[in-house]
Formats: sequence, C-alpha cells, structure tokens
Amino acid sequence: MKDTAFAGSNARIRVYESSLLQNDQFERMLQANSFEEAALVLKDTPYRNDVDELLETRDYDALLTKELQRVYSEMYALSPDPALVELFSLRYTYHNLKVLFKARFTGEDFDSMLIPIGKESISVYRQAVQTGLSEDLNQAYIDSIQEVLTAEEEYHNIQFVDIILDRRYFTHLRWLAEKIGDKKILEFVKYYIDLNNLSTLSRAIKQQKSRNFLITILSSSGNIPKEELVELGKENLESAGKLLSEGQFASIVQASLDAETQELSPVKIDLATDNAIMETMKEAKLQAFGPMPLLAFIHAKETEVKNLRMILAGKENNLPVESVRERMRMNYGS
Repeated sequence: MKDTAFAGSNARIRVYESSLLQNDQFERMLQANSFEEAALVLKDTPYRNDVDELLETRDYDALLTKELQRVYSEMYALSPDPALVELFSLRYTYHNLKVLFKARFTGEDFDSMLIPIGKESISVYRQAVQTGLSEDLNQAYIDSIQEVLTAEEEYHNIQFVDIILDRRYFTHLRWLAEKIGDKKILEFVKYYIDLNNLSTLSRAIKQQKSRNFLITILSSSGNIPKEELVELGKENLESAGKLLSEGQFASIVQASLDAETQELSPVKIDLATDNAIMETMKEAKLQAFGPMPLLAFIHAKETEVKNLRMILAGKENNLPVESVRERMRMNYGS
C-alpha cells in the first residue's frame, strides 16, 4: 500500500493527538491530595463523561478499558489497512485466547477476565478454541490454537497455555508485519520483539530458569539471534548486564542497571524499553504520509492509559508521589 493512502487518516490522527493528556495534567493528578481530587482533573479531558461514575465506583479499570475499546474501534474504522491496528490489538487477542483455553481445560468460567478488544468478536475466538477451526480467522491464529490443543493432549498441563501463546504472539506479530509489507513497520516489530526478549531474559536469569526454559520461551522473530540470548542465560544479572551494555541496545541496558549492584533490573528494563519504543514513535510526529502516525497514536493512547492506571492506583493505595512518578512511562503528548 502506498504511503499516500494514509494522507486522510493521518490528518485525522493529528486531530486525535490534540486530545492526548499532557505532562502538566499528569503532574496535577500526581500532586492531588486524594483519589477524588486526582479523578477530578479528568473533568477537563476526553474522559470527562465518565468521571462521575469513577468517583462513585472507583473502578478505573472499567473506565480505561472502555476508552481503549473506543479508540480501537475508531482506528479500525479509520485505517486503510486493518492489519496495522491488529498489530496493537493482537496482545489483547492472545490474552483472551489464554483465558478461553484455561476455561476450556479447567471447566471454570473466566469470562470476567476477557477484554473485548480485537479484530474479531470474543465469540469467534471462543469457537476456534473449542473446535480448533475457524472460517473467520487467518492461519496464524489457527496455528497458535492448534499448537496449544496438541500440547494439552500430550502433556495435560495448563502451564503450557501461557508458554506457547506468549511465544506464538511474537511469531504472529512478525507474520502480520511481513504481511503489511512496509519496511519501517517490519523493523519496528523486530525491534519490539528484541526488547521483549531482553525483558524476558532478565526475569529468567533472576529466577534462575533453565536453558530449556529459555529455548521454549524466547522468540526467534526479532533481530537478536535466539542462541545468543540463550547463552546469556548462563550469566548472572551483573555479568549479563555488562555483556549487553556493550551491544546494540547499550543505552537501554545501561539505563536498566541497578546503581549499587550494577545488576540488570527487570523492572528498570521494562521502563527503559517502553521509553525507547516511545522515542521511536515520537519520530512519527514529523511524518505526513505512511502508516507510522496511526501506530504512534495507538501506542500513545496505550501509554496514556498505563500512566493513568498507575496514578489512580497510587492514589487509591496512598503511595508516595515519587514512587508512582518513577514508574510512569514517557508521554507522547508532551
């Protein structure tokens, strides 16, 4: 698809960007003396219609999920290629597949955990999980579903659901990027997968996971060879951090080292990778054509929701302002 096909949608995106929360609004919420005072800051934002209900119920998860549903619905309608929006909605679909499989294997009802965001309705995924077949889903979904069903027959272990679908998610993401056929999109997706692999690796080292676990859980769909990451799994967090700080992700790794121990911190690497992705997305502000502005807006909205959730949870639990601020992600609308 030619870059000029996005001219109309990108003009709309610029309008949507003007409604993103700014740093000063987040700061006002952080400095608020109570949950209620923080929520009232949202009266002057696109969340204004839900503030009264939020004050009554304190159910900020419902409010934020509703906002994401609205945004994804608008983006699917706006995008010249729905696969672009699917790049971001895919993680919700794979979350829902995990929930549906666990319900199937245990016989319990987990519908309250489902998130109604995705290319197809929940009923389509539910049927595919039950039958292993679907006329509505492409082969990448079917491959993921059938791999879980095969593992269940062989091992009868529900833990395989998360392991398989976490890995298949990245395989599917890479497949989607290749299907879209845009070089920038493909490079971004591989970069995103690399960063997630680094996060997974740091947690595996901290938990002293085995080589076989790393082989199973790490994705081979990024740029960093999977074998290199598996070998790093032999190291401790300090030596792994030192080795990684000399490579292509040096700045991210160095920002993720504990100041005292020089160990690679899983919490810090998540923050550093999220901010690195946002830096990449901010470059889309300068682009009039092509698909990146649409992707950047979706990512900006996801980050906005993540930051709002942190602030409101912090206010609800009376957490210190600085402990919340240090966990917040870089804001696109600054």
